[in-house]
Amino acid sequence: MNHAQTAKEHLLARARLDYQPALVAIDEEAISRLPARGDRFSHLAVGLAAKPAGRTSEGAAAYSIALNSVNFMFWTPTPEGMARYHWRGEGGAHGLQAAFDHLWGEEATPSRLRACLGSGEEQVVVRELGDISMPRRRAQFLREILFDERLEQAASELVAASRSGRLTSDDAQRLAVHFPMSYGQDAYLMRAQLAIMWFAGYLFEKGEEIECDITVAASYQMPRVMRSIKALRFAPELAEKIDRHTLILRQSDEERAIRSATVLGAQAMAQHLGVSEHAMVNVLWQNRHACGAMPYHLTITTDY
Repeated sequence: MNHAQTAKEHLLARARLDYQPALVAIDEEAISRLPARGDRFSHLAVGLAAKPAGRTSEGAAAYSIALNSVNFMFWTPTPEGMARYHWRGEGGAHGLQAAFDHLWGEEATPSRLRACLGSGEEQVVVRELGDISMPRRRAQFLREILFDERLEQAASELVAASRSGRLTSDDAQRLAVHFPMSYGQDAYLMRAQLAIMWFAGYLFEKGEEIECDITVAASYQMPRVMRSIKALRFAPELAEKIDRHTLILRQSDEERAIRSATVLGAQAMAQHLGVSEHAMVNVLWQNRHACGAMPYHLTITTDY
């Protein structure tokens, strides 16, 4: 009897179909030389337990879902190249997090966030979040997330799922079903899985035992880090495009090759090091600044 395919199995199957080693190849020999220091790996920790939203598990889950619905593309193309997003001195994802903390306020629930951002109006997003890319799309995503009590319902389901001691890509797939516009359009469920990572990290901060079985790595910083440590080998033409800050089209062969190799390569690294993919992704993210001036690929997308 065939068992139903899990969301993670589906995502890995998609990655194998998209994998094009002529464009981006996983260097298994380089991965085999990585020092096995599994004790240095840990879950993602974002300090959510110390925030007002973290006073309850439901609040932390709601925060994780709402924030990651708009956790993408922190740069805007300009005639001179690109402009990075900042909010009151904080850049990129950290800037978005700082803005969310401000808008969330002292409530344990998302009520104030809904009052500030639930209208779905582009000008409101610009007013509250500042000069951020794709404000109209972010407004549409937030309107879906914050409409009625859908966020609270999804958060309650995530809390209930966590009581098993395990969160997985299946929980990310449920977010995509709840919020098809905000989370359901990415074939790799990158941000949906990141929301699961955030909530798992919160539970870990609270001292709860939680397993987090995801893929998640199909973003922009991960392939950059993996390229810098030689775990991924880019075709010279593609590497030159990235280094020149040439736009890589969403869903192009090149973008699918980058994302698929990153997912499969991160899994291979995690297996070699004997750690979870959650921990593997976390350590890659934490070491992104060690890449120096090596650029990340530029794709206009809401997926990452």
